[in-house]
Formats: sequence, C-alpha cells, structure tokens
Amino acid sequence: MEQLEKDKRIHQKIKRFKTKHAQMRHLFQEDEEPFNPDYVEVDRILDVSHSVDKDNGEPVIYYLVKWCSLPYEDATWELKEDVDEGKVEEFQKIQNRQPRLKRMSRPSASSWKKLEESREYNNGNTLREYQLEGVNWLLFNWYNRQNCILADEMGLGKTIQSITLLSEVYAAGIQGPFLVIAPLSTITNWEREFSTWTNMNAIVYHGSLASRQMIQQYEMYFKDEKDHLIPGAYKFDALITTFEMVLSDCPELREISCWGRWRDILSHARCKRRLSERDVETICRVILVFCLLHYRGDENIKSFIWELITPPENGREPQTLLNHSGLSIPVPRGRKGKRVKAQSTFDVQKVEWIRKYNPDTLLLDDSYRKHLKHQCNKVLLRVRMLYYLKQEVIGEHAEAVLKGADIREVDIWMPEMEQQEVPAAWWDAEADRSLLAGVFKHGGFSLYKPMIFMRRGVRPDLNLFSSSLELNVHR
Repeated sequence: MEQLEKDKRIHQKIKRFKTKHAQMRHLFQEDEEPFNPDYVEVDRILDVSHSVDKDNGEPVIYYLVKWCSLPYEDATWELKEDVDEGKVEEFQKIQNRQPRLKRMSRPSASSWKKLEESREYNNGNTLREYQLEGVNWLLFNWYNRQNCILADEMGLGKTIQSITLLSEVYAAGIQGPFLVIAPLSTITNWEREFSTWTNMNAIVYHGSLASRQMIQQYEMYFKDEKDHLIPGAYKFDALITTFEMVLSDCPELREISCWGRWRDILSHARCKRRLSERDVETICRVILVFCLLHYRGDENIKSFIWELITPPENGREPQTLLNHSGLSIPVPRGRKGKRVKAQSTFDVQKVEWIRKYNPDTLLLDDSYRKHLKHQCNKVLLRVRMLYYLKQEVIGEHAEAVLKGADIREVDIWMPEMEQQEVPAAWWDAEADRSLLAGVFKHGGFSLYKPMIFMRRGVRPDLNLFSSSLELNVHR
C-alpha cells in the first residue's frame, strides 16, 4: 500500500478502473463471462487460399484472418462471404504492390521546402496550425540530417505529427521501412493513427514466438512465384514495436538493413565472448583513436578519420563528413610523400568524449599496441578506402552488394584508372567491378590477391589459395 500511495496517479487509475468496471456490469450479468466484441471484427487479412467445394465442385475462397485485439497466432481461415469486403480490398492492394528492392537516397538539405498549409491526408484529415509548424520543424531537421525531440503536452497530437512526417518522407520517395518504437500501451494507437492518416502499410511487431513467426511469414516480406520469401523486399512501410522487443536483441529485427554493419563484424569475427553491436562500435572507435594518435601521414586523412570517429552531438551526423572533400585526391604514401603542414582543427587531449574511448585504458595488450602502432597508417588508409568505395563507387547499391547481388546486375560507378596495366590477360571491366564489390563487402584487397592469378573457369590451387588467405589474428 505504501508503494501505491507514493504513486501520484493512483487516484486517477482507481477512478478509471471503477468507471470501466461499472460499464462492464451494465453489459453482462454477474454469471456471464465478459466477451470482447473486437474478437469477431476483422483486423487484417494475411493470406488467401483457393479451393474447390467437394460437394458441388464450385471454387471456394478462404482468407486467413487476424482478429482485432487477438494475437496473430489466433488467426483463422474464413470463407470469403464471411469477411468484410473493405478488408479484402486492403489486402489486395498490398498484394498487388511491386517489391521495392532499390532504396532511394535521402534528399539534400537544399531540397527542403516549408509547407505553407496542411495537405489533405487520408480520410480528409488535415493538420492544425500548430501541428503544421511541428511537422515543418521535423522535416527541416530530417532534411538536415539532425536528430530532434518533439516535446509537448499530452493530447496535442505528437503521434499524428510524427506519422505525417513519415507520410511526407514517404511522398518524397523514401518509402521505408520505417521503425517506430513505442511503449506497449500505445502501439495500438500508433497503428490506428497510421491507418487513419495515411495509406502506408503499418504492422505491429510484438507477441509470442508463434505470433512473430506468423508476422515474418505473412506480413514482412514479399514472396516470389515459388512462394519463397524475397529478402530485402519488405511488404510493410512502417514497423511498430516496443522497447523491450528491441532490447531483447530480437534476431528478426536485426535482419532489417537500418541496423548498420556491426552485425556483419559480429558474424565474421571469432570473439572469445559474446559482444553486442555497441561493444563492436566501441572497439572500432578505440582502435581508430589509437591509430590517429600515431598516424604520420596526410592531414586530409587525419581530419577525415577524426570526423568519422567523433560521436555525433545529439545524434547529429557531422555535416562536414557528408561533403568531405579530398576523397578522390591521391594520398602521399611512404617517406617520399610530400610533408604537409599541420592543418588539424582538433586536439585529442582536450576532447571530453575521448575519455570513454581512451586507448591507454582500454588497449592493455602491449604486443597488440605495438602491432597496431606499426600498422596504423595502413588501417586508416583502408578505412578511407572503404568509405570512398561506399560513398562514391557503390553508393545506393551498398545494401544489394552486401546481400550478395550479382554484380553484373548492379549499376555502380567505375572510377577512371590511372594505371591501365591489368593483372591477367582475361581481366576486363566485369573483373574490375567484381573486385571493387568484393573489397567493399569483405573489407580488404589482400583477401583477393590470389584470385588475380587464376584463369577464368579454372579451379585454383587450393593449397596456394589457403596459404594466401591466412589471416593475422590482429587484423
């Protein structure tokens, strides 16, 4: 009782409980078990099945129905005649969509235009004046790649403003998938507002393992002609889930591309203990800080690495990194390279965030520190190379390349080569493209050195190939 009395909202909670209880007593007799009418209302149609009536031979159509207020695992097959026609039309619209495998890039900041008046959204809904101002502010921050928090009193439509923001982004060509993380008590409201204000397909990802498996099977991915799921071809536009679902390290959500490449490192690295994606990010930042302290090369590279590893302020991506100049300029290498006067605008020792990633306290193995110090130039140049590959060569096709797309079907930009000498007589532009995609996907050219000596269509010498791919444990 003492804990309840400390809750400032306890009186409101008791009042709401009594009101709800009184309403239920009017609906049911004391000896009756309360029944929720939502249980017989169609929420979504998940699938369709065509059959033939055994008695008369006529075609019969069944729909797999997910009912309101019930989990996916309680979905049932129902006759077409028993299903709301409006829900059938919604299902058919989703089914008739074409899978979107190509992802659009975010527009530049200069593309932002203020909305002078609210457009008419789904069901004739329009924004109030103060809500329009909030959406304009959210859009401005999105175009400028700046995170933000919309704070206001309850009941003024923060959910609606957030959803209409996504609707505007969707209209600009960035058609998801969007991730909405909300408290469990509000996810139903989020789903309802999505359907009220937009035509986007929003799904709620929550529930037992059986329910989540059904969501994956019927709601998340498009299927090919053989009824196989198409990876990366998301059927939904927005996915609504809870904090707990994300924190539980749900493997299905990690498959969605918006979670970054840390999971790739985790899957390929042979770590002695289980590491989270945040652990891997911390390790990478510490290593790059150490290399930066001992780097004796070009100042442009030094500035670039510093901008890359600096944690964004308030979640904001560094603006200078987005338009980083000098990526295409040849880098002085070795002792013959010209010395460049110090142009750094940063002081490692005076930066507050460096304490969290201080290599003096986190890199304790002397032999590894010695090795890393010897290889620091190579590490930073390789990071620069991979960034260049992603930003200027692979570009918007990065996701497709990482998922193993046929490089012949990927339209990537090929930089002009200063050296026309090729490693083998059969080497052509297709081999150049494959090499660049492979280096981007796996992180280094050294893995591909033995490949350039192979003849096309001939099985390589496995002994030579294996010995060439031996990896240093410190790499």
